[in-house]
Formats: sequence, C-alpha cells, structure tokens
Amino acid sequence: MLTFREFFCRSLLIIFLIGLFFFVVPHAEAAILRLSPATGSFILGSTFDVSIILNTQSMPVNTIAVELRFPPDKLQIANPSLGRSIIQIWANPPVFSNEEGRIYLVGAVPSPGINISEGVVQSLTFRVVAPGEAKISFGDQSQVLANDGQGTEVLKQTSPAVFRLILPPAQGPKVFSPTHPEEGKWYKDPNPTLIWDKTPGSQGFSHAIDHDPNGVPDTVIKTTESRASFKNLESGTWYFHVREEAGNTWGGVSHYFLNIDTLPPATFGVKVSPGERTASKSPILRFFTTDSLSGQDHFEIKSVALNSSSQDTGFFFEASSPYQFNNVKPGRYEIVVRAIDKAGNSRDESVTLHILSSIFQFVSADGVDFVLFTVSWSTLLPILLILVLLILGILIYISWRHRHHLTQIVSHDFQRVADTINRKPYVRK
Repeated sequence: MLTFREFFCRSLLIIFLIGLFFFVVPHAEAAILRLSPATGSFILGSTFDVSIILNTQSMPVNTIAVELRFPPDKLQIANPSLGRSIIQIWANPPVFSNEEGRIYLVGAVPSPGINISEGVVQSLTFRVVAPGEAKISFGDQSQVLANDGQGTEVLKQTSPAVFRLILPPAQGPKVFSPTHPEEGKWYKDPNPTLIWDKTPGSQGFSHAIDHDPNGVPDTVIKTTESRASFKNLESGTWYFHVREEAGNTWGGVSHYFLNIDTLPPATFGVKVSPGERTASKSPILRFFTTDSLSGQDHFEIKSVALNSSSQDTGFFFEASSPYQFNNVKPGRYEIVVRAIDKAGNSRDESVTLHILSSIFQFVSADGVDFVLFTVSWSTLLPILLILVLLILGILIYISWRHRHHLTQIVSHDFQRVADTINRKPYVRK
C-alpha cells in the first residue's frame, strides 16, 4: 500500500508530465495564413500588391499549399511575382486564372523546415477593373504541413482581405444621386436621377451613361441644367459621366456608378423533413437559392394557418436553412419562404404542411388524411358509393340465395307430402 508521501510524489510527477505534454510538445493545427494588407481602397485602373503571410506559431513546417479566390469581374492578376519568398522548392509555381478568379501554388522548405511568425509565401499584383467591394479569400485546398515526418496538417486559421474599389477622383463637377445615393450598393429602382454642381459662368454640360467605367462624353452641350434622369435601365452596372463647358473651355470628366438589379432571386423549392404530411411536431425546412446580380442576402419565413386549429405566426421572420419548427399544433399550414437579394428584390416559394395528431387521422375538411397521402372527398365519395352499392348487391344476392334455398326445401317437402298422399294404400289379402 502506498504511503501518503509516495502518493503525493507520484501525483506531482503525473501533473508535471501532463503539463510538459501541453506546453512543450507542439500542438497540431497551429499555423495561420493571412493576407497583407487586409483592407484598403484602390482606384479603378490602378494596381496594388497583396502578400500571403505565414505564421507557424513556433511549429516547424515544410510544405505550404495556397489557394486564393477573388472576384474576376472586379480584380485581375497583373503579376504573380516570384520575388522574395520563404519557399525554397516550388512543387507548383503559381498558377492563376483571371477567368475563374483563382490562384494556386505549392511550395516546400527542406528539413528541418521553417519556423517563422511573418513569412512571405508569395506576393501578387492585382489590377482594379471595376468599382465595388472585392474579397480575396483562401480556398479549401490551402494546407500547411508540419515537418514531423508524417505530413501532419497544422493549418488552424485563414484570414481573408476585403478591399474597396473606387472610381478616380472627380476632375469635373461633383456628382451625387438622390435615388441611388451610395455608389457600389445595389438598388432595384431602374429610374436613377443624377445631380451635379454647377459653376458660375457655366455654358452647359455634356453627359453620357453606359457600361464603360472610363467613358468620356463628347464636347456637345446636351443640357444647361445640372441634373439628368433615366428611365427603365436594364439590370447591371452603369457608369454616368459628365463634363462642363465654361468660358468656352471643356473641363474634366466626373464619373458616378450605379448598380441596378430588378430581378428576383432564382426559383427554388422548399423541402420538408420527414414530409409535408407528418405526425412530427418539429418538422425541418430546407431551402437554397442564388441571385445572379446583387447576390442572395437572406431568407424570411411566414406560417399561414389554413384551419382554426392551426397556429398562425402572422408575420415574416428571418431564418436560415435548415430551419426547424418546434411544438407545432396539429393542423394545416401554408409555409411561405421568402428569398431577398441585396437589392431588395424578393421571391416567395410555399409548401402546404399537414401536422397530424396521430399516424392516421380522419378529421379533415379536404378528406381523409394519412401520414403519406390525403384522399379528397371528391375522390372518396364515389368510392364509398361504389362500396355501398357493392355491399347492397352482395346482401341482395345472399338474400336471394337463401330464399331460393328455402323455396327448394319447401318445394321438396311439399312434393314428398303430395307423393305420400297420392300413394295407394296397402291392402292385405
């Protein structure tokens, strides 16, 4: 039996070994990949550099794979530099696609690997091709492998970068819009109005609206007013350009861009688990859609009671898929799922949900409800009529057979009695 002193010493040894494991032995999933800079504003047509930074957090690593995703409609790779880098062996030099908005590279560092807090994996040069917001993020194929002889995956965290891409500073009149006040934001109003400053001695303005961010209006005066309105513009990104003539001299050009989206999100379906007719009081809804222009923003759900026993929410509330109802009362509901894009356009999809009080439920205004199906009264009544007629026919047939049988018995007995009466008596001689 251990003495108290022996027990105490062994307990201290166990605690020491546990602490040694947690604080001395390197942990898996320690490395961090990030982009530098992580934010910033850049002018249309300009270029800027982004560096991929590795922090191994005191763990030696020997292999780095990086996948980056960027919006190709706003950014283009101008130069995947092969300058300063911690990579010593390139398994895959940087491969990029300006059509897909993707960059992929794989590099290695010979054993004993590299242990670093601010290591530049690669520097990239992007060109701004359209205004708006651009997010550069790490893809699923990004990896960092430990120099442990087993290639243990140690990438714990990735941090994206978000940039604001803007038009060049105004060289002409300052432009703003009361209908579309924020450049880069999506609006569903296709009828924009633009207003700009007017200097003393102004002779007039030339303006144009098109899809060219670098467009320049001609030198013909189109209006002497400092405003312009447009009707029923098609969905997409539009650029308004204006310049002023004063003192018989044309000034510089100012630009203003508008994002217009009048189209709702794509059609979608609403799936219910375990089914649209169920005895479960906690059904689950699943739904998904996309939007081709401004992008899908969020979903809203509304429950509409179809009979007096149902529980009606009465309003839309924001939700995400999958969404689970809880403790729903038995009854019939119309579930409306509304998809709303970033311009405010919406599309509604609905599904009828039957919550049954049991596996088999007869009470229904529409017919007989089962878990998997409902038989409507319009279908059920003819079937019941046929069944009633069939049963009546069977009963009539059984009655006829029984009566016919009795008639045969009575006829047979009557014949026997008649034969007995008509039989001649026996005379003894």
